[in-house]
This record gives sequence, C-alpha cells and structure tokens, in this order.
Amino acid sequence: MIDLSTLSQEMLIARGSYATVRSAHEDSKKQLQIHCGQLGSVAAQVLRAMQPDNDGEPADIDGLLAAGHNALNLMEMISMQIQSLAAQRAELKPIAWPRK
Repeated sequence: MIDLSTLSQEMLIARGSYATVRSAHEDSKKQLQIHCGQLGSVAAQVLRAMQPDNDGEPADIDGLLAAGHNALNLMEMISMQIQSLAAQRAELKPIAWPRK
C-alpha cells in the first residue's frame, strides 16, 4: 500500500493530470483505429462497386466516397489530437514520476 501522505500535493495533482491525459491519449488511439478500419472498408466497397458481376453497370459511389472523405478527415483530426496529447503526456511524466 502507498502512503499518500508522504507525497506532495503537487505530485499527486501531476499524477492525476498525467492519468487523465494518458486516458484521453488511449481513447484517441482507439478512435483512430476505428476510423482507419472504416476507411479500409470503404475502399473495399468502392472497389467492389466498380467491378460489378456479369458486365453490369458500376454502382454509384458518391455516398461511399463521402464516407471515405469523412473517415479521412476524422483520422487527420484525431492524429493531431494524439500528437498534442503525447506531447502533454511527455511534459507531465517527469513531474509526476521524478527520477530519484
């Protein structure tokens, strides 16, 4: 068991801040994984729609392309968020867990 009374308030606050940022960082990475999967799925659907069976007409892919653009935009936004959270996390770590 850790005796929290031996830790300074500043260190406890830094550790809480680090844990909060780390959780947001992990959540963002999960969201990025979801949108990467969506983009891959859209790509496969576009390919399938453009290669119909029995010399058929290719399907309309406007909706698929819009979904792909949306997934890509979200990936860009989340990637920037991940970079920002990673930097914030790196700043907090030595404060929260100083080397002795």
